[in-house]
Amino acid sequence: MNTSTRNYIATIILSIFSFTGSYAQFVTLGSGSYRTTHPGVDAAGRNGYPSGTPYLSGSAVGKPVPTSDWWSALVKNGTASNLFNYPYTLKTIGSGLVTSYVPWGVIDDLNPMTVGVTGLSATKTYVSDYSDWTVTMDWNDGTHQFQATAGVAMPFIYFTKKTTDVAQITFTSGTVVIDNEVLICTNVKNGADFAVYAPAGSTWTKDGSVYTSTLNGKNYWSMAFIPLTATNVATVAAEYKKYAYVFPVKTTANYTFNETTSVLRTDFNIQTEVKEGTETNMLIGLLPHQWAHLAANSPVPNKYSYATIRGEMKTMAGNSFSVENTFHGVLPTLPYVDNYSAGFSPAVLKGKITELENSTMATWTDSYNEGQVFNQLMQTARVANEMGNIAARNKMLNTIKTRLENWFKAENGEVAFLFYYNSTWSSAIGYPAGYGQDNGLNDKQFHWGYFIQAAAFVEQFTPGWAAQWGEMVNLLVRDAAAYNRNDAMFPYLRNFSPYAGHSWVDGFANNPQGNNQESSSESMNFNAALIHWGQVSGNKTIRDLGIYLYTTEQTAIEEYYLDTHDRNFPANQQYSLVSRVWGNSFDNGTFWTADLAASYGIELYPIHGGSLYLGQDTVYAKKLWNEILSNTGIGNNQVNPNLWHDIMWEFEAFTNPAKAIERYNSFPNREIKFGISDAQTYHWLHAMNALGRVDASITANYPIAAAFRQGNTVNYVAQNYSSSPITVTFSTGYQLLVPAGKLVSSRDGNFTGTISSSFPQTTVGGSVQLTATITGGTPAKIEFMDGGVSVGTVTSAPFIINASGLQIGKHSFYAKIYDGDKYSVTNSVEVLVGNQLPYGGTPVAIPGTIEAGKYDIFEGGKGQNIAYLDMTSANAGDFRMDEAVDAGSNTAEGATIGWIATGEWVEYTVNVAEAGLYSMAFRYASGNVNGGGPFALYLDGQKVSGDIAVPSTSTTVWTVWATKTVNDIPLTPGQHVLRLAFSAGEFNLGKMTFTRTSDLTTEYATANAGADLKVVLPASSAALNGSAVTSTGSKIFNYRWKQLYGPNVATISDSTVSKPTVSGLVQGMYGFRLTATTPDLKTATDEMQIMVTSSENVAPTVSLTAPANNATFTEGKAVTLSASASDFDGTISKVAFYEGTNLISESTTAPYTTTWNPAAGNYSLTAKATDNGGAVSTSVAANVTIAPSMICTTTSTTGTQGSFSTGYKCTYETVGTSVTITFELLDEKSGVVAYLWKETPFGETAMANVSGRIFSATISGQTPGATLSYACKFAYTGGMSVTKYMTYVVGTNCGGSANDTQAPTGFTATLGAVTANSVELLLNGTDNSGTVVYNVAYGSASASASSPSGTQKSLVISGLTASTAYSFSVTASDLSGNKAANNPIVIAATTTANTNTECAGTATEASQGTFSTGYKYAFTTSGSDVSITFEMLDDKSGVVAYLWNYTSGFAEAGMTNAGGKTFTKTLTGQTTGSVIKVACKFAYAGGMSVTKQFSYTVGNKCEGTGFDNIISNEPFFYPNPVQNNLFIKLNNDNNRLMIFDIVGNKVIDQQIQATHELNISDFKTGVYFIKIENTQGIISGKIIKQ
Repeated sequence: MNTSTRNYIATIILSIFSFTGSYAQFVTLGSGSYRTTHPGVDAAGRNGYPSGTPYLSGSAVGKPVPTSDWWSALVKNGTASNLFNYPYTLKTIGSGLVTSYVPWGVIDDLNPMTVGVTGLSATKTYVSDYSDWTVTMDWNDGTHQFQATAGVAMPFIYFTKKTTDVAQITFTSGTVVIDNEVLICTNVKNGADFAVYAPAGSTWTKDGSVYTSTLNGKNYWSMAFIPLTATNVATVAAEYKKYAYVFPVKTTANYTFNETTSVLRTDFNIQTEVKEGTETNMLIGLLPHQWAHLAANSPVPNKYSYATIRGEMKTMAGNSFSVENTFHGVLPTLPYVDNYSAGFSPAVLKGKITELENSTMATWTDSYNEGQVFNQLMQTARVANEMGNIAARNKMLNTIKTRLENWFKAENGEVAFLFYYNSTWSSAIGYPAGYGQDNGLNDKQFHWGYFIQAAAFVEQFTPGWAAQWGEMVNLLVRDAAAYNRNDAMFPYLRNFSPYAGHSWVDGFANNPQGNNQESSSESMNFNAALIHWGQVSGNKTIRDLGIYLYTTEQTAIEEYYLDTHDRNFPANQQYSLVSRVWGNSFDNGTFWTADLAASYGIELYPIHGGSLYLGQDTVYAKKLWNEILSNTGIGNNQVNPNLWHDIMWEFEAFTNPAKAIERYNSFPNREIKFGISDAQTYHWLHAMNALGRVDASITANYPIAAAFRQGNTVNYVAQNYSSSPITVTFSTGYQLLVPAGKLVSSRDGNFTGTISSSFPQTTVGGSVQLTATITGGTPAKIEFMDGGVSVGTVTSAPFIINASGLQIGKHSFYAKIYDGDKYSVTNSVEVLVGNQLPYGGTPVAIPGTIEAGKYDIFEGGKGQNIAYLDMTSANAGDFRMDEAVDAGSNTAEGATIGWIATGEWVEYTVNVAEAGLYSMAFRYASGNVNGGGPFALYLDGQKVSGDIAVPSTSTTVWTVWATKTVNDIPLTPGQHVLRLAFSAGEFNLGKMTFTRTSDLTTEYATANAGADLKVVLPASSAALNGSAVTSTGSKIFNYRWKQLYGPNVATISDSTVSKPTVSGLVQGMYGFRLTATTPDLKTATDEMQIMVTSSENVAPTVSLTAPANNATFTEGKAVTLSASASDFDGTISKVAFYEGTNLISESTTAPYTTTWNPAAGNYSLTAKATDNGGAVSTSVAANVTIAPSMICTTTSTTGTQGSFSTGYKCTYETVGTSVTITFELLDEKSGVVAYLWKETPFGETAMANVSGRIFSATISGQTPGATLSYACKFAYTGGMSVTKYMTYVVGTNCGGSANDTQAPTGFTATLGAVTANSVELLLNGTDNSGTVVYNVAYGSASASASSPSGTQKSLVISGLTASTAYSFSVTASDLSGNKAANNPIVIAATTTANTNTECAGTATEASQGTFSTGYKYAFTTSGSDVSITFEMLDDKSGVVAYLWNYTSGFAEAGMTNAGGKTFTKTLTGQTTGSVIKVACKFAYAGGMSVTKQFSYTVGNKCEGTGFDNIISNEPFFYPNPVQNNLFIKLNNDNNRLMIFDIVGNKVIDQQIQATHELNISDFKTGVYFIKIENTQGIISGKIIKQ
C-alpha cells in the first residue's frame, strides 16, 4: 500500500468516525475541530453560505459537488449561458444545448443551432456526470430526456436520448445540407461550420429550420466543429466521421514526480465507449501548454488545428498522451547572504524586523486579509530566523500559531475564526469570510494558500504541531484541491482544471464571460504552500500534489497570462501580460481598478521563495520590467495605492538587483501595501544581489532547493525541514550538505557561531566585551562589527574583543566568521548606550497628574522596547510623531494615548513624595459597546494594581470622555518607574491623577546602594555598601548585587551580603544594582557606579544628541544643536558647540542646547564638555549638510471638492533629491486627516501629521527641473475638502507670501442679524496678499473665516443660547500671520428669545458631522399625512437630503427638492396623537451632516407658540387649497398682511384693505401661514398652495 492510499484511508476512517451519530455539530480532528451546522451571523450580518441545492442527477448524485469549474454555473443555477470549452461556445435552454462559436467575449442571445429532442421543455439542466475535463448535461422534463457530453479542447460533442425520443436540431442561421446520416452545417456563427453525425442508416427530416431523426432506432449521435481553416467542409466532415462514434466515458489526468530528475509527468487518458464502427480513437485537442511539453514517448498532434482564445489547439487521433515538465524548486525564503551585497546593514534589517515583531492580529478581519497578515509576519519571521534573531522570530511565530489554532478549533457560541463544513455544497467555509469565499465559494486557493503556508512555518519551528493540528490543515488542502478522486467530502482538485492547466476562482462561474482567475501568482502561492506543508509534515502525497499544481500552472501562466513565447496573445494585445483570464477572453483590468499598475502587481504578488518561477526566463523578465518602467510611475516613485513598489522592486531584482536596491533606497517613505513586509523586501533585494539570477537550467533531487548564477559562479541553496542532516545533489553534480532544520547556501562558510555581549547596556564612552562562540572548526578570523563599522578582527581563539568608546544610541553588534573567501554571519546583539529619562527632564511628582502621552524617552533615540512597547511602528496620532506610541494632543484632555493594542506598555519616571495608598482617577474614552482593557500598574516591575476594566462611553464615537477612579494603589517613596501594561485595548487614555488617601498597611523596604565610588589605578577593587537599606517593618533582608555594565565582568565577593568587595576592575565605568527583599518578598532596588581611572579628575562624558550624523537641513532654517554631558566626580562647567574649530555657542546649564543658522555647505559638528576640574572631553563628530533654500509657499481658498472658509497653505521644499510637500488646513476643523493627491497619473497616499492641522509627505528620487503637481484631500469630522492642484518645479526657490510682513489695514467689524441661536458679524479689511483672515473668540469658543481683500464677509456664529448676552472679540490677520493694528474689535450682542417649537424652527445641533450656520425644520399635519421640511442654511453645494426615520426601527428615504437647499417628504397613513421620530441627512460635495433627531406629535399645530396661530371660526381667505389668486375678506381697512413659509421665512409683508386679491402663482407648492394684524387683534391661518 503506498503512502497516498494510507493517508487517504486514514482520512476517510477519521471522517466516518467523526460523523458517527450523524447530525453532530462538531467534528474533531486532532486538537482542532470544525462545525457541521451553521454558527450564525456575526455583528455585521456576515457568515453566509451558498443558497439552494446543487442541480445534480444520475451518477453525479451523492458525489462531492464540483465548483470552480468551467461549467459550474450549471450546478448552481440549473442553466448556463457561459460555457466555453474550446473551440465551442455553449449555453443551455429549455429545449436543449445551444452550440455556437464566439471567438471572443460573451455569448449573445441568438441561438444559431440548438441540439435536443422533439418536444423537450425542461425547466432546468442538471449535471449527471463529470470527470477531470468532461461534463455530461442532462435535460429531463418528465417525458423527454436528453444528455450532452462536452470536454475541454474536444472538437466533438456527444449526445444521447431516450429510445423513444426523436433527435432534433433547430437552426436560425447558416446553411444545412443532408448527406445521408450526416448534417453538414456551414457558416452557422462567425464563420463556424459543424457536422452532425447520426448512427449509420439514419435519416434526417427537414421541416423548415428544424431537422429531426429517429437515429435508426439508436439513442446516440454527435457533432463536430470543423476547423475554421478547412478548405472543403464536406471533405473534412467525411474525414471526421470515423471519430463520431467513439464516446468518452471518463477522463483522467494522473501525475508522477521523479524526485531524482525533478521531472513531473502527467498522463492524460480517456476511457471510451465505441458506439459503432471500427475506430477506437477519439479526436482530441491539445492546448499550447500541453503540446509544447509533450513527453518523448507521447503521441503527438498531427491533425487539424483550431484557433482558440487560449492559442492554437492542435488535434490528434488518440485516447492518451503525456506531458513532462521540469520542477525547478521552491524556497521558504532566500538565504541570509545579504552581507555580500554592497550597502547592506544588518542593523537596518534588524530594525525593520523590530517594527513588525510585536504585531498582533486584527479582531475585525476576513479570511483573505487574515492571510495577508500571516504572509507579512511569516516572511518577516523567516528573515529574523536566518539572521539569528530567534526572539523576534518566536514572537511572530506565537502570534501566527495562536491565531491559526483559533481558526482551527470551532467552539460552541463563536461566530468568528472557525470553519464550517457545508455538506450541501461539499465545502469548508471559513468565517469571517472575504471576497465571496462563503456565499460564492470563491478564491479558495487564494485564501487557504496563506493559511497553509503559515501552518508549514509553524510546524517548521514547532515540530510536532502538525500531529495535533495537521488534519485541519489537510482539510483546507482537500477543500481547494482534494488529492483523491474518491474523497467523500470534497471534489477532486476543486479549483484546478487539469486540462486547462490553471485554476479557476469563481465558485459558480456566474460571469457572462465564464469562469475566471485574476491573480495567478496567488494561485502559485497556494501550490508552493502545499509543497512546503507536505515536505515539513512528512506527507509526500500533498508535497507531490503541490509540485504537480506548481509545475503545471507555471506552464499555463507562461502561455496564457504572460505569453512568454509570443504565440498566444493577439496582435492588438498591447501589454506583455494579462491580469484576468476569462473563459472566453482576457484583459488587463482588476476587480477593483482599471489602473494598469494594478494589472502588473496582481500577477506578481506575493513575491517570496515560492515565486522563483517569475525569474527563470530572464529575457522575458527584462522585457516585462522595461514595460512596467514605461507604463507606470515606478521609475519616479509615483505615489499610487495601486502601484506596489516593494513587489515591483522585488521583481526587478530577478534581473537587476543593484538597481532595485537603488530604487528602494530612494523611496523610504513610501506607503507599503497591506500584507507586505519592509524587512522582507530589504532582505530579498540584497540576497538576490548576492545570489544572482535564478538558473532554471539546474535542478536538484530535493524540492526545497534552487540554483542561482552570479557571473560564472553558481550559488546553490536548499532548506532542510527534517531533524537529520541531508545532502542535496544538483543536476550539475554539486552536493550541498544541509544541516537539520537549516536553510543554507554554497556561499556560506563552514562555520556557524553566536555572539554575546558582557552586558546589554553601558554608559556614554563606555565599553562592552564581545565574545564569538564558533562551531564547526577554527575559522581564519573573526571580524566584529558595530552596524556597518568594524570594531576589530581576532585571528585566534578565544574570539573576544572590547568595543570601547561607545557613543549614545543603540548599537547592534555581530561577527563575520571567515572561511577563506567565504564567510557566515552570527546573530546580532543590541547594546544600549544612554538612559531612559522622564519626558521633559523631570520625574512626574506623585501626588500629581500624568498625561498619558508624556511617557518616558530614551536619550539615544526612539524608546521602543525601552520606554514603551507599541505593536506598530507608525504613530497614528499627532503628538510625538518621532515615536511609535499612538499619542494625540487634545485641548481638554492633554496628551493622550489611543489605538491601544494587546501587549503594549508605556513607562513614566515618577517621584513619590510619601508612601501610602493612592487613588488614581483616569480619563478615558471607549467607542466599543463592551468597553476596553483591562490594564494594570507596575512599580519597578511589581504589580501594584488589579486588572482595571474600562467601561464604554459611546457605541459610535471615541471622543466621549469619562473618569474612573481606582483605589488602594500602594506606592513607596522616591524615584520609580511606573509601567502601564495593557492586556487589551479598545479605549483611549488621558490624564491620570494620583491622590494619597491613606497610609500603607504593609511594610516596605527602601534600597540604598551607597555612594558612587572612584578607584584610581593601580587599585583594582572597591567595597560596596548596602548597609543603609531600611524597612518600615522587620530588619531582616535578603541582598542581591548584580553588575549592570562595565569594561569587563568584575568579581563580586559575595553578591548576597550588604557589603561585598568587587575586584578585578580595569579602567572604565561600572554599574551595580542592589535589590533588597523583605521577608514577605517585597523588593526595592537602587543603583550605583564605580569609575576606575588613572587620574584624580575624571574627564566628563559628552555626546552630541542632535543633529544626527549625515542629516541635511535647509539654509535659512535654524538647526537645533543638543548635547548630553555628565561628570562623575564633579560638575559640568560648560558645554561648547563647534563647527570644525569654530565656536558656535556655549551653554553653562542643562539642557545643553543652542540654535545655529549657517550658510549652505557641509559641516562637521562637535560638542566639548568641560568639568569643574578643567578636564575636557569632545564628542564624536556629526557631519551635516546645509542645502540652499529651495522652498515655495502658496495660500489659497480654492477647492476642487468641498469648500474652504479660511483656506489652506501649501509648501514645497527641495532638499537634495527629495521634495517635502506640506499642506496646512487653516479652517477650524476637528478630526483632520490628510491625503496627498498626485494629478497625473492619479494616486492617493496618506500624509504624516506634523502638528495640529499640518501634514507632510516626502517624494524621493526627484530630478531638478521636473514639475510636480499635487493636491491635498483634507478629511474631517462632517466632511472633506480638496485643494486645487499646486504645481512646483523641483529645485525652485520662491519669494512671495512666505516673506510677507505687511499687516491688514482698514479692518472693521459690525453687528448684523441676530436670532435666538445665531449672531451675524459683518467683517471687512484689505491686505496686500489678497486675503484677510478673521478670528473670533467668544467665551471658550472660537470661529474663523477668510475673504478676499476689500470684500465684506458675513460670518454667522451659530449654536448660541437664546436670550443670552455675548461678547465677540474679532481680530484680523493675513495668511502669513501679520495682524491688523486695531486688533481686537469687541462686539456685544444679545440673542433673541427662542421661538422654536415642535412644529418649526432653526437649529445647529448635529448627530453626525457639523453645521456652521444650521438648518430649518417644519412639521405640518394634514389629515393622516405629515409633511416634513428641512432647509440647509450652511453654504454647501450639490446638496441632496434623505429623511432618517427612527419611528419604528430605522429607514432612509430620499426627500424631494423644493428649491434651493429646501427638501420635503410626506409621511402618509399617520395616526393623530402618535409620535414620529426623524432626522435629516444632508449630503453635499465633500461630506455630509445629519441633524439632531426630532420628535413630532401627529396633529400638533403648535397653537400659541411659534407662529401666532389664532384661527378664526370663520375663514377670512379663499380658496384653500389655492393655485393662483387668493382672496382675502376682512371687516375693516388698514390691515397688515404677513405670509410665512413653512420654516418661518416672511415672504409677504404689506398693508391691505378689507377686500384684497393676492396673486401667489409664483409661490412654491407647500404649506404657508397667513397672519393679519389690525386694531382688533391678530388672526391667522394655514394656506395650502398647489
